[in-house]
Amino acid sequence: MKVKKLKKKLRSKRGLTLLEILIGITIVVIVFASTLGAMVNGFTTTVYNADENRAAILNSSVNEIIMNTVQKMNISQPERADDVIQDIQSGDPTHSVILAAVTAAVPEARFVPATTDPSGNPTVNFPNDVSYQYSLIPDVKLSMESPTGGTDIIGIQIKTCFESAAGPIIYESFVPYAK
Repeated sequence: MKVKKLKKKLRSKRGLTLLEILIGITIVVIVFASTLGAMVNGFTTTVYNADENRAAILNSSVNEIIMNTVQKMNISQPERADDVIQDIQSGDPTHSVILAAVTAAVPEARFVPATTDPSGNPTVNFPNDVSYQYSLIPDVKLSMESPTGGTDIIGIQIKTCFESAAGPIIYESFVPYAK
């Protein structure tokens, strides 16, 4: 008896109703939309992280180029550091060793001179319209603590700023004057 009912159902010409088709399409669209959203989010995160890593690598490499060049120049006096910074501000890569080194590594990097805030402290205001920029601040005092006591070291502070998808990434380093 059951076999006859099954054969009867299989021979039936009845198809899917419009409501069943719409429900099926709706389920497929919901699954596709959630999958697509996750894919777009993953792609955006990947691009964001790649841009941030690129900016961090450029930042640290330019910072290291400047630090190595300043160390090779063996600057021993604050006046000489001021001369070096004035050479950079001239904008002539043939006149400034640091500017030539940075220009060779990142041609679009721009030097931004440090200014003094109302309390007399040096500060750097990197403009928003430049993606790659760096600055040098002479005569910065760095206090070093050691087990035998504290020591003040004077030198040049290097700041580099590179734009990423997350915003500006600023690196700082310090090169003491040679004794």
